[in-house]
Amino acid sequence: MVEKRKWHWVEWLLLAIFSSFLVYFSIYTATEWDSVLAPAAMFGAAVLCLLFWRPGYVNGLAFTATALLTFGSLGVYLSHLFQKPMPVITIPGVVIGFVAPASARWWAIPAVVLLLPILNHHAADHFLYTELISEFINNALIFGIGYSLQRIFQSNRRMKALLEENERQYRLIQEQNKALEQYAYRVEQLTLLEERNRVARELHDTVGHTFTSVIMGMDAVAYLMETAPDKAKEKLQVLREVTRNGLEEVRRSIHQIAPKEDDLSLSQQLSRLAGEFSLHTGTQVRIRTQGEERDVSGQIKLTFVRCLQESLTNAKRHGQASSIDVLLQFGEERITLRIEDDGIGTGQIEPGFGLNAMRERLAALQGTLETYSTPGAGTTIVCSVPLLRFRRPAATPTGTE
Repeated sequence: MVEKRKWHWVEWLLLAIFSSFLVYFSIYTATEWDSVLAPAAMFGAAVLCLLFWRPGYVNGLAFTATALLTFGSLGVYLSHLFQKPMPVITIPGVVIGFVAPASARWWAIPAVVLLLPILNHHAADHFLYTELISEFINNALIFGIGYSLQRIFQSNRRMKALLEENERQYRLIQEQNKALEQYAYRVEQLTLLEERNRVARELHDTVGHTFTSVIMGMDAVAYLMETAPDKAKEKLQVLREVTRNGLEEVRRSIHQIAPKEDDLSLSQQLSRLAGEFSLHTGTQVRIRTQGEERDVSGQIKLTFVRCLQESLTNAKRHGQASSIDVLLQFGEERITLRIEDDGIGTGQIEPGFGLNAMRERLAALQGTLETYSTPGAGTTIVCSVPLLRFRRPAATPTGTE
């Protein structure tokens, strides 16, 4: 298999050892034989091998075959020349063990470990079995060293690739988290904007209808005061009732507007709402907080404010309650708001517009709404949402996107 890649430090080390071996053997053979033929043959064999194993290019199969043919043949020739076994394949055998692919090991190992030592001893006519067995062991060790270096190198490459993949995945997750945070923040802002627009339309309709009726009625009263005082008084009484009803509608719409005290915590907003309700209605409202309070998103605050508003209104209007207990619980994974009243209760709660709106708001936050009521024992409302920790992205500078 051909690989075009940068060399690892292990390969540079092997190249240095391989080059040092060539220099040593070239000097040794030139000194012993007093000829440049053997060094030239050694250099030629090295050049042929390095065609397939060089920086930026590795062909393990071609290198293995070339090294066995060239250095193997040279070893047999020098063994015959010097009449003693010449282990020329020793250092090339380390490189063969390092670069040989799995498909070539079945013939490369026998050739390095068994065949070449036998041929060298046969060419030298020097069959000492103890030396032959020693060379078997030596060649097996050098091939094993090369193979061990290959395993370490491959393991290092896999670890590096895995690290790069993990870093890429980490950057991708960070980018996705950032996008989700921005998306959640925009959804929250759009939800608040939609809610404010809805309440603004309600206020516009309520105030416009009420004041239009009152103005028209006042015109009629002004006309009747001279001609029919009794009818004018009767008309004035009707106008007073219309004005009172209109004022009640305006108050009801105002109470539904999200609190704009963004700097107040959830418990502070709920306490203020409960206090105002108690003051206006004469109902005793006790509120307490359990657990360590933490900062939550504006959408969660708005949802709990709506739930408490609707629950207090229902407790007074339908349940005729005189006392209401409110518990705000901060758990590890959820926030729960529990409202209990001492009203008349009912056997079965029929959800109306208010309860359905509460359920929809909670469902948008993956929360739940539970209702319990018993005749004569009051009603309990439980609102719960999971804690979703989204960080708001930094504000975009003016004039940029």
